[in-house]
Amino acid sequence: MRKGLAISVAIALFGLAMWRVLAAEAAVECEACMAAGGRTACGTVAAPTRDEARARAVSHACGILVNGVTATLACERATPLSLTCREP
Repeated sequence: MRKGLAISVAIALFGLAMWRVLAAEAAVECEACMAAGGRTACGTVAAPTRDEARARAVSHACGILVNGVTATLACERATPLSLTCREP
């Protein structure tokens, strides 16, 4: 009985810790739309800061559009077609 209770408490604490990490992660949400190779794609992500959310959204959109390191770096350096950020 005590072992089961200890396992339940451990699972609950782990769940609480994960919830807090994910809640802190979602401080800013950004959507970036990028163009490359005649195609466009948009990526939406959440991150702790606006700069990090912007970079992740651009990276996500570029990951949909291009393959390879050189093309990805070129895409990520380009100016987004649109960039919208909000705090949830």
